[in-house]
Amino acid sequence: MNVKNNRLNRETDERIIETVYRMMTEEHRPIGKITVREICERADIHRSTFYAHYQDVYDLVERVETSMSRQLTETFFRKLDENAHARECFTELFSFIRDHKEFYLYYLSESRKFGVLQLAWDVIRERYSGTEVSPRTFGAENYEEMEYHGAFFLIGMTAVVKMWLQKGCREEPAELYDLIRRQGDVQEAMIGW
Repeated sequence: MNVKNNRLNRETDERIIETVYRMMTEEHRPIGKITVREICERADIHRSTFYAHYQDVYDLVERVETSMSRQLTETFFRKLDENAHARECFTELFSFIRDHKEFYLYYLSESRKFGVLQLAWDVIRERYSGTEVSPRTFGAENYEEMEYHGAFFLIGMTAVVKMWLQKGCREEPAELYDLIRRQGDVQEAMIGW
């Protein structure tokens, strides 16, 4: 394999991604308003080079989202692998989101779902599949119930993160974890009235 071409390929890919990332986060451009022509001009590449890397702008944006999801998940699991408490893991996760606030504000305004958390949930399920960890570990009676709780958690987390970002991340990441941690008690009181 030609190492030089691999390096050039990676560098080109990074330049394309960086160009679109800036258009998304600095210019707040809707995905539908980002064109291949404009990406090529800004990244100083030919259209054929773009299409050698991506099918279209949506494919590129999906890869940016996947890359951010991977980084976010790695951040969370790095702490988890250090046997950190859940508070430390989530604080790290929320810190990452705050550090990339412009991306996540854009991403959540363009998407109805927070695929980043869905990917993290999928990784968690995959990671614990076949281990002694059972639904009861998380307070669920069975795997089907666990799916319901997982869906509730993901949608709730999406809403909380979106609100937190829109309000300028006023709470520190650890405070946001504490707020979410108390959510069970608040939900119980709200549902039990």
